[in-house]
Amino acid sequence: MAAGQELAADVDGQWLFRHGDLVLGPVSGSQIVEKLKTGELTPDSPLALAGERDFHPMKEVEPFKVHVALSEARVRVDAAVQVEREKNHKRVMVLGGVAGALALVLGTAGLFLARNAAVHGWFGEDEFEGIEMEAPVIRVAQARQDDEELFEYPTQGTARPNKPADTGTTKPATGTSKPTAVASASRTEDRKPPRPSGSVNTDAEGMEVAQQFDQGAINRIVAGNKSTLFKCFKEEAERSPGLTTKIPLEFVIGNDGKVNKLWVDNPQFKKGPLYDCLFVELQKWPFRAYDGERATVGLSFNIGRKG
Repeated sequence: MAAGQELAADVDGQWLFRHGDLVLGPVSGSQIVEKLKTGELTPDSPLALAGERDFHPMKEVEPFKVHVALSEARVRVDAAVQVEREKNHKRVMVLGGVAGALALVLGTAGLFLARNAAVHGWFGEDEFEGIEMEAPVIRVAQARQDDEELFEYPTQGTARPNKPADTGTTKPATGTSKPTAVASASRTEDRKPPRPSGSVNTDAEGMEVAQQFDQGAINRIVAGNKSTLFKCFKEEAERSPGLTTKIPLEFVIGNDGKVNKLWVDNPQFKKGPLYDCLFVELQKWPFRAYDGERATVGLSFNIGRKG
């Protein structure tokens, strides 16, 4: 029998195969096919029938040609699938990056809009028509009792005494020189411009105290956050239809930059929902921490239109 005819024998016969310099087997033809599928053998692996000396590549052995063709087709399909998976993975990565960037942009825009709405309302300050704020008054904190009311709002340079003043019980003077001098000094101090931040002031007992809060920074915070108080007044106007009044208030900024005391100098609103709302909002204002004497800020709001 010719060698080619022997190689064309049934695949279920016993076969030898080479693995490097080793000759292994005999094994059945089905085992050869299984090794081909698992990759242990390749189409170029040498095979021979048991008892034969001539080895030929598997792809040239007739009983295995069909199995070799199927194996090569399977390899091509797997390679194509792998390429497609890599493409899909890249697409997912790109789309994920785009989605992440879009989410970041939308999140940033949302935060900006939310902050803007919290400060100015969704439709700007026009939403709070009928509420006006006068220019703030900033000065060194002075002692005051909780039940003290300030219907006439203080101006720059005006300070409440830390202890009872003697002028209230002083007998009228017979001459005019001393009272005139006192009044002149008071008017002169009222005309003084606001002291710059970081200056040194003198208290009532003649001791120097450092004033280190920044009035300009405080003014900027007030201007940028004042509308957070407008919603409190708007809610109060809804609770009290036809409300038309002036509501002065005064708050103290602690050295940690947080508002820690509030007075509403209107007997109708010294306590209650309006006071609570104002205090909560003021405590959110981001004042800077500072050293030295505490700062007091006075604000005055006109609610409703005066006809």
